[in-house]
Amino acid sequence: MKSTWLILFSLFCFVITANAQRPNFGPSGGSNASSNSQTNDYFTRDTSDVIFFYADKPSQEYVFIDTILGKYVVQYDPIRQRRWDYVHLGHLGSAHQPVVFSPANRQGFDLGFHQFDLYQTKAEDLPFYRITRPFTNVAYSQVAEQSNGFVEAQFSRNFADGINLSIDYKRINQLGTQTKYLRQDVQNTALAFGLRFEGRQKKYTGMIAFASNTIRQEDNGGIESAPQEVTGFRSPTSASIFLSEAETRHALREMMYTHYFTLGGGQDSTKVKRSYSAGHQISYASNKYKFFDESNQLDSFVYKSLLGDPRGFRHALTYNKLSNSFRLKSFKLAAGESAKDIRSQRDLLEVGLTHSIYNIDQEAADSTINTLFLNGTLNIALKDRIRLNAEAQLGLLDHGGDYRVAGELLINLRGIGSLQFKAVNQLSTPTLLQSRFYVNQQVLWNNDFNKTLSTSLEASYQQPKLGLKLTGRYHLLNNFIYHDTIGIARQTGTPISVLQLIVEEDIKLGAFHLDNTLIFQSSSEDEIRLPAIYSKHSLYYQSNWFRFLNIRIGTDARFQTPYKGNYYHPLYGQFILQNRREVELYPAIDAYVAFRVTKFKAYFKVENVTQSFTPDKLFYLNAFYPHSIASGFRVGFQWRFWD
Repeated sequence: MKSTWLILFSLFCFVITANAQRPNFGPSGGSNASSNSQTNDYFTRDTSDVIFFYADKPSQEYVFIDTILGKYVVQYDPIRQRRWDYVHLGHLGSAHQPVVFSPANRQGFDLGFHQFDLYQTKAEDLPFYRITRPFTNVAYSQVAEQSNGFVEAQFSRNFADGINLSIDYKRINQLGTQTKYLRQDVQNTALAFGLRFEGRQKKYTGMIAFASNTIRQEDNGGIESAPQEVTGFRSPTSASIFLSEAETRHALREMMYTHYFTLGGGQDSTKVKRSYSAGHQISYASNKYKFFDESNQLDSFVYKSLLGDPRGFRHALTYNKLSNSFRLKSFKLAAGESAKDIRSQRDLLEVGLTHSIYNIDQEAADSTINTLFLNGTLNIALKDRIRLNAEAQLGLLDHGGDYRVAGELLINLRGIGSLQFKAVNQLSTPTLLQSRFYVNQQVLWNNDFNKTLSTSLEASYQQPKLGLKLTGRYHLLNNFIYHDTIGIARQTGTPISVLQLIVEEDIKLGAFHLDNTLIFQSSSEDEIRLPAIYSKHSLYYQSNWFRFLNIRIGTDARFQTPYKGNYYHPLYGQFILQNRREVELYPAIDAYVAFRVTKFKAYFKVENVTQSFTPDKLFYLNAFYPHSIASGFRVGFQWRFWD
């Protein structure tokens, strides 16, 4: 630990000395690159921007921005690479849930397992690129041991005859013993690759994507007792855990082919015409999920409510999905300076239908489900002042009566900010897991739940000049389904309302920044438990030195008010209610130094600095699953280059 602080202190002295010797670039002695801006006046503009899009909306493009130290430059963990954090079991790659409540976005059959979603890359999530030369982006992060690392890579290149290759790879390894508790090994792998090709006259576009996601987790069921102190040091491996042989395996394989025929219109030089196209998408997916524990811990805290079996506990299922989607759409692109500019839809009208067939094997029961959904999307823009986005879907066949209607209205108030309104109304069939569940091929529950009806309303005001965004959200849920304190799926007939107020403000004073997010939440019923306040803050210094070095020195802090946080039950793969332990207030603080030189970024980070000052208190985000007691020193880099 002393060596870690010595390294950080040396780095801090170096950057302060370098800053004192740098040339005077701007009025305040240095150019400041805002984390919200997308350009930097003191760096050469990248004229070979990487442009990408997704198969579902090929006419809506985005720029791969890599010119600044953005908000998440030191946030390697997927649960923190987002506007509103998730919480997991205290170690990278573990099961997670959102800290800000939002009803699930549903269409059709749902297996019910979402605790690993952030670590997976689905075929529909694979980006396709529009580039002029091969592009590679690599990122790597590592804590104390070499066996604990996270690598990400994106690659794309063009071939003859209008063919483009895209590859997206992520790998999480948590196999060391110094920085985690017993039975917390993680190996998560997500690999997706695809090919895109266009006809010579660009009337036909086809995209094929393959995705392979594998989750391998050891499950310890949580920490029963805190680590013991030996000669002044507490090792995580000395803590007592609930489960000693439990594991989870989740494998998802997908293949998807999407193609479009242009029926008319398009873009010719600077002239934009209304476009008409027909599209078809066919996909096949194989999903295998298994939990097993052969330890026969019949009287443990985890299994106390279940009938014992000398062979232990096992839950496994497999399903295969074949889906076909047809769509017709008319859209007009926003005008650009040239045909090479980023394509953005000015308006869109799309109608279509999607048919899916699922073959499900739960070892003790087989079933087949057919769903058919009618879909519609309407996007309208009135110059640059008002934009309306709306979508609707209606289910037929086995999920007949399911529907989802969503709308979004954006109003640009010019100098005084902008307003945004959202509304979602949804009726959805219970997931497979909520409907029936088997343990050791014996039925644990077989429910005939009603459909869940949810309504969400949201309004926000944003003032970029002040770095301020205010958001209010209201959710009303009828027939809400949850898992009680022993893990059994239940449905409440009492309507539940959730009220949220979110304040986000980024304060800037010269080269110093203070980014704040403050979230207030309140639930009317005990079936949904949320921290009344969740808060995160970033205080940092950021500037440009020597015209080529963009540097940031700062700290991140986060905390939530005490509440009876959910417990992750590995057998069910769900976060369930619990009354035994309260997740206490704990201000978790990280300190870091990050820098960028042209296309290369790197950072040095000490995580959970608070632990050094409160050695007797553990950091929990969920009940019974603490973060490591060690303050971890982590290094990471990201490098974008052209072949």
